[in-house]
Amino acid sequence: MVYRGKPGLGCELCRKRRLACDRRRPSCSQCLRINQECSGYRDPNTLRILDQSNEVAVKAHRRRTASKSPPTDRATSSAALLPPPRSPDDQAMSYVFNYYVGTLKAQGVMPYLVDLLHGDPSPALQATIRAVGLANMSREPHYRRMARKEYSIALRATNDALKDSVSATSDSTLGAVLLLSTYEMITGSLWDEQSGWKNHVQGAIKLLELRGVEQLNSRAGLELFTTVRFQSAISSIFYKIPNNNTARMAELSHAARSMRHQHFLPIEDFYNILLRVGDLAMRVENAHLGVTFIWNLQQLIDEAIFLDADLELWRASLSPVWYYTTIDISHTPSKDLPHFPPRRDKYHVYHNIGLASMWNNYRQIRLVLNEMIRFMCLRLWRLQRAPEYQQTIGQCMAIMKQMVDDICATIPYHFLSGEAGSGAAVRLLWPLYFAGSSTATDPSTREWIAQNLDVIGNSAALQQAESMAQILRKEVTLDVIPGRIS
Repeated sequence: MVYRGKPGLGCELCRKRRLACDRRRPSCSQCLRINQECSGYRDPNTLRILDQSNEVAVKAHRRRTASKSPPTDRATSSAALLPPPRSPDDQAMSYVFNYYVGTLKAQGVMPYLVDLLHGDPSPALQATIRAVGLANMSREPHYRRMARKEYSIALRATNDALKDSVSATSDSTLGAVLLLSTYEMITGSLWDEQSGWKNHVQGAIKLLELRGVEQLNSRAGLELFTTVRFQSAISSIFYKIPNNNTARMAELSHAARSMRHQHFLPIEDFYNILLRVGDLAMRVENAHLGVTFIWNLQQLIDEAIFLDADLELWRASLSPVWYYTTIDISHTPSKDLPHFPPRRDKYHVYHNIGLASMWNNYRQIRLVLNEMIRFMCLRLWRLQRAPEYQQTIGQCMAIMKQMVDDICATIPYHFLSGEAGSGAAVRLLWPLYFAGSSTATDPSTREWIAQNLDVIGNSAALQQAESMAQILRKEVTLDVIPGRIS
C-alpha cells in the first residue's frame, strides 16, 4: 500500500482547471459564474491509500534482474551477439553443406550426403567430407596442410571400410569414394594418366557391381549409381580406355531404368549414347594403325556422324521438364554480375543445377564427337582432297560453335541463381575447358572462358580451374580428344 498525498477536495471542474474552489452549496462560485452544473465535493475522509502492490513488484523484479547482470558497454553488447568461434573441422563440414549439399530449394551436386550421414555416418564418410571442405579452404597454407592430413585419414578409413564385406557395399562407403575423387578434382593440376580422380572413379564402378540391385531402392542409392556411371563413362572417353559396360552393369542399368519416372528416362538414353561414344573413341584412337587406316577412318566418320545425329534426336525428344529459359541481359546493370567478366549476351536459366549439368554433358560430348569427326576428315582431306570432307568439316565447326555458345550461357546460372555455387563449379570445369579449347572458339571467347576459370578457381578454391585457364592461354592442347592430329 502506498500513500498518494493529500487529496484535493474541490469540485471536479475546479480540480481540472486548477482553480480555488469555495465549496459553497449547492454550487461553488466558479460553476455558478459559467452557468455550469457543479459536480459536488469529495469527502475529506476519503482514504488516501492506493494499492500498488503489482506495480511495485514489477519494479522490484526489474531492479533485481539489473543488479545480477554485469555492466556492459556497446562493444560488449555487440560481441555477445557474435557466434562462438568454430573449429576448422566444423568450418569444413559447414562449407560442404553450404556449397555441395545445398537446401531443398537450391540443391547442390551432392544432396544425398544428408541421407548418408543420417543413415550411416561412417568414419570414412566424415573424413572425406572434412577433406573436401578443407581443400576448398586451402588458400591459407595451414588449411592446405590440414586438408592433406584429412585426406590421408580418409584414404585409410575408406580402405578399412572396403576390407569389410558389409561396409564395402554401403552407401556411406561409395559416397566416401566419390568424395575422394572430388578432392582430387579440387586439388589436381594436370589431366594425366596417373590421375587420382580416374582411379577413384574406376574403383567406384566396381562397388556398383558389388552392391547389386538393392542399391537402387533408396533415393541416395539411385543418385550415387547415376553419378558414378556418368563419371565412369565420361572418363573412358577422355582417357581412351575401355568402358565398364559389363554384363553386370548392363543388368543394373536396366533395373535403374525401370525405377525412373518417365520424365527422367532420357538419363538412361544419354548414358547408352555415352557408352557408344566411348567405344568409338577407342577405335578412333587406334584407327591409324595398319595399312587400312584410310578405310578405317571413312567407316568411323560415318559412324560418328550417325552418333551425332542420335545426340540431336535425344535433345529434340526431351520433355518440357528439361527445358530452360534464355534471357537477354544486355541491359542488365553490371552490379548484377559482380563476379564475372562482362559479356553482353544471352544466358540460360534452368529448373535446377542437375538439369544444367546434364545439358552441359550433352554439349561437351557433342564437342568431343565433332572434334573427332573434324580431325578424321582433315586427315583424309590432306590425303585425297575430296570436297565432301571440307563440307563435313564446316558442318562440324557450326555445331561446335553452337555448343560453345550454349556452355558459356550456363555460367551465370551456376553462381547467381541461388543454387549451391562452388559445388556446381566442379561440374562446370570440363565443359568450360572443352569450350575454350575447341577449334571453333575464337581468341576473344577463349580468353573470356579463361577469365571465368580464374574466377571459379579463386572463388571456389579449385586449383584445377586455374590450371585449365593457364593451359588455354598458352594454347597447349591436352590429349583428351581421340584422334587429334597436329
